[in-house]
Amino acid sequence: MGNNNPSLHLIIPKRRRVIQENEFANREDLLSVEMPDSISVIKEGAFFGCHNLEKVKLSKKLKTIGTLSFSDCHKLNSITLPDGLETIGEGSFTKCFELRDIVIPKSIKSIEKFAFAQCSKLTVSIPKEYGKDLSDKELKEKILYNSDRCKIERY
Repeated sequence: MGNNNPSLHLIIPKRRRVIQENEFANREDLLSVEMPDSISVIKEGAFFGCHNLEKVKLSKKLKTIGTLSFSDCHKLNSITLPDGLETIGEGSFTKCFELRDIVIPKSIKSIEKFAFAQCSKLTVSIPKEYGKDLSDKELKEKILYNSDRCKIERY
């Protein structure tokens, strides 16, 4: 499905509850994705390698973002994590080079290692209750691995 002319604005049908493993992986034609509020799980690698994907509107009822779900989406610059989100899988947003700001909702229970690794412009706002047993430096090393210019702000 390698299309060199990115132009697709994908709207996922309302009846869907899950985005399957690798379902839209490596789609060079995707520019944006809009999910219905019926989606509760994005499985592993669902949008992996969608290099031209810029914007994603997530479901308000999303609970889980799986491992490597948005990894290698180099142009992703707009995504809002919904209240109610509980899990961000390992490497979920690795190499999202254009991602600048992300607010982790207070509902979060687990952010796996390297969730935002190599996101060179990112500021992560994270609830002060999350990872309170970790110093800011330890938390940064866990979720922002190899992202020296990135910041973590607690709220």
